[in-house]
Parts: sequence; structure tokens; C-alpha cells
Amino acid sequence: MHGTAVSTVNAFTAHREWATRPPDERFQSVHALYEAARTRRIGTEERDVDTVDFGPQAVADDVIALRDPSGRPAALTHWSFEQLATIAGAPPKYLRTLPASIASAAINHGLRRQRREQHQLFADQAAPWTVRAITSPRYARVHHDELASRVLDLMALHPAWQLPLGYKDGVWGAERVPSGAYLGDRDMFLFLVDGNRDLDDPTDRSRSGLFRGFILRNSDVGAAALTLDVFLFRVVCGNNIIWGFQHVAGFRRRHVGTSIQEAWSDSLASVRAALDADPSADRTMILRASAQEIAQTRDGVIDAVTSRLDLPRKHASEAYGLAEQHESNPRSVWGYVQGLTRLSQRTPWQDGRFALDRTASRLLATVH
Repeated sequence: MHGTAVSTVNAFTAHREWATRPPDERFQSVHALYEAARTRRIGTEERDVDTVDFGPQAVADDVIALRDPSGRPAALTHWSFEQLATIAGAPPKYLRTLPASIASAAINHGLRRQRREQHQLFADQAAPWTVRAITSPRYARVHHDELASRVLDLMALHPAWQLPLGYKDGVWGAERVPSGAYLGDRDMFLFLVDGNRDLDDPTDRSRSGLFRGFILRNSDVGAAALTLDVFLFRVVCGNNIIWGFQHVAGFRRRHVGTSIQEAWSDSLASVRAALDADPSADRTMILRASAQEIAQTRDGVIDAVTSRLDLPRKHASEAYGLAEQHESNPRSVWGYVQGLTRLSQRTPWQDGRFALDRTASRLLATVH
């Protein structure tokens, strides 16, 4: 894993998963998710097919199936239909409004003009056959059960790492159950925290301490890259909002080429080493960020972050005000980063929150 880096993970990432996942994609333990992923993997296979040998066919007025050299029509998932339409150069949303015969003819026309000679199908081995993904032969699949197994190994060595508690099924005020393990037809998401190994935050007047957490995400059908993000936080709410979120390190790799297998294995090994290590390194980083001042005055801080980090002056001023209200030294890197985080948590729009969290990560990366 590389050092402090810009990441798409922020204080609301786990909350969005908690709020939107349907009940059948939620698991109350990593082991239960692993078993489901393992069962799915055993029942699927990868096979390369020539582009000229596969395409859609209408099996009903509103149903399209995929034909391939096996001779049996296979159902398409919502995602694999999108992939097929995109390969053919046709807009999937519009195709869904057409009769199946017209939509399949349009896709077949596009496939005949496709330059790629082969594609990789990820499909069920037995009836009812379903094609779950259509990708390039260069696509390097990392299976969910492989990743979940490695996480279980980490948990066996560090039992304090667990799923955080959250309101059941994304319903506010419901029973609190282990949350943060999700497996759908497009991706897997794991959110774990260590509630026992806290770090002293010298700028936190409540003295509640900082804790470690990580988020692991993967898609085995080409919907997203493999990412692993490690962060510090103060508390996780029942709706899985991560308060005091500070990104520490991250790994991101597209599913292309054989190097991804070695890369994610090395990345998880780095996490294990970090968990075994004394928390003094994190404590040192916090102390340095607390001691390093951006500027000597309020106006100097606002001018610096506006010019160096492309932050709008209005946001820079608001973040300073929040840091001044809640932190012991709003001019320090750590104090101002906390102000940015609080401002992000008050911002209603996702794009705005992402921009503020990205600015906080960039600022924290300047600590030396």
C-alpha cells in the first residue's frame, strides 16, 4: 500500500452502503459473506468466446437471452446486458424500451462491427444459466471469496477487528446488528473497525481517542476496481457515518493483467503488518500534523489553502471557523483538517463532500 493518498472513500461511504443495500445483500458476519461468495464462485465459470459466435436473441416479446457456442440460451443480468450493449456501441437504457427482437437485432449489428475478436463470459455452470459478466479476455478476476478469506485470516490474528454495529436493514432506530458486510451481483463491500487499539489525539478536547478502520471493495464482474482504504476515526454511528474520518493509506487496482493478484496480496500483507505494528507511527503523524502550522494567522491559513489546494475561499473560511470552534489550534494542519471534515459532514451534496475530503487528504499528505 502507498502512503496517505487521495481516495474516493470518505466519512459517508459506509453510510451509503448501509442505507441502500437490500436485505438479501446484507450479512451479519464476514464468514457468512464468505460462504455466500464461495457458493457463488463454485457455481460459475469463465470462458472465452469468439465475438462472431455469440450475441443476443429474443426469447419473448420483452426477454433477451444470450446465445453462445454451447447451444443453450442464457439469461442476462441487468449489468451484463449493459456490458453487452456497450460493447455493441448501443445505449442500454434506450434498448430496454424497445421490443426484444429490435433490441437484439441492434446489438447483433453492433457486434458485427466490433474489432475485438474475443470476449470473456462469466456465467453459471448449470441451469438456469445466467451470464453475469461480459468482459475483455484481459480482465483479471479477483473472486470475492478469496478476499473475504484473507480478511477472516486477519480477524483470526486480531480478534478486536469486527464489523461495526448499525441499525438493521438500514432502518433508523431498529435493532443494532453487525453491519458493513455486503455482497451483491455487482460487488462486495467490507467495512471493519478496531475498537480496542485507540490513539491519543492531542487536539481532541473530548479525549475520546482515535481508532483504526478499513474498507475493502471489489467487483468480479467489471463494475469497479479493487480498492482497500485504511483510515483513522473517532466514532461510527448506528447509520455507519464515520465521524472524525482521516484517510491514512489506500490501494486501488483495475482488473487488468496478472499483476493484480500479487498486488492485492501484498496490500493485505501490508495491512497485517500495520495491525501488528505499534501505534506509535500513527501517533507520531498526528503529533507532527498538530505541530505543523499552515500559517500564523487566520487570513494566512485561508490564503494558503485557497491558493495551494484550489479550495473556494468561502469553504476555506467556513472550515477555519469550525476548526476554531472545535479544535485547540485551527492553524495547524491537523486542526484545519478536522475543520474540513466537519464541513464535509454538513455538506448535503456528494460532490461537495468528496471535494472537501479530497482537500483534507491532500493537506494531510503535506505533513513531514
